[in-house]
Amino acid sequence: MASRSEAFHPLPPVPPAVFWSVMGGTAAAMLDLAVAAAYWGPRGVAPDRIFQSIAAWLLGPAAFTGGEGTVALGAVLYVGVLSGVMGAYRLLARRSPVLLRRPFGAGAVYGASMYGLIFLVFVPHFSAATPAAHAWQWHAICVAAYVLLVGIPAALLARIQAR
Repeated sequence: MASRSEAFHPLPPVPPAVFWSVMGGTAAAMLDLAVAAAYWGPRGVAPDRIFQSIAAWLLGPAAFTGGEGTVALGAVLYVGVLSGVMGAYRLLARRSPVLLRRPFGAGAVYGASMYGLIFLVFVPHFSAATPAAHAWQWHAICVAAYVLLVGIPAALLARIQAR
């Protein structure tokens, strides 16, 4: 019979890349959605509506009448997108080591670029959602959030994994 210490296997010091990508993507998504809720809440937009607006990328306007199912779809979709963003940085850093040596600068540029790519290219041109015009202040807050909550953490996670 195995002893208790032999049967218990904690996570390895550096978990697999997929684990880091999903955990980083989940954390970034939840923090970014908290920023969105803090901005939109005082303007009368319920948090559920934020998740449904993400589900609208796939479902279009029907997402807003889908109830809890489309709220969950929006959450899962956004975590998936940001997990992909986290993993993509790691792949880019394998080809360009400067991304690991300068995680704050490179991560900041990456975060701002990912915001632009997702919300100014993919969502308006490739999703079922109807593009909405937003004030420049909203875009500035989003870029800052993507720099601080997505890009820099992606760079730091990639750097940890490269060790």
